[in-house]
Amino acid sequence: DKGKNLHVYVIGATNKPWDLDWPFIRRFQKRILVPLPDYHARLMMFKHYTQNLTLGPDVNLHELARLSEGFSGSDIKDVCQAAHLKVIGEFFESGQAANKLAKPRPLRMSDFRQILEERKPSVSLDMLTLYNRWFEAFKAL
Repeated sequence: DKGKNLHVYVIGATNKPWDLDWPFIRRFQKRILVPLPDYHARLMMFKHYTQNLTLGPDVNLHELARLSEGFSGSDIKDVCQAAHLKVIGEFFESGQAANKLAKPRPLRMSDFRQILEERKPSVSLDMLTLYNRWFEAFKAL
């Protein structure tokens, strides 16, 4: 389109910004550190990732958001999927799946607690320190 002023934005993302060389880094005018989700963001993620799941009355999403401090968005998604797969696995192992009218039981708070106890956040405190140091050295925003 000759004569038109087109705006092109290039966006990059990495989990290891310290592995990038300086000539590459300086070509990105804006550098943004995306922190781990806070309590409210974790709560919204639990609401989103459980909206199509059958939850028992004891499931407390506020408590799950509290218990998952330090977890990334991907970690929270994995926790919800693992809890769901746990219940589905029980359903098939019990033989109930042979009954066409049977349904898996609702997820319970204990299902989520078990998964949270078995999993660690994917981002360690050491990694957070490295991210913050890099951002302080190279931030542009």
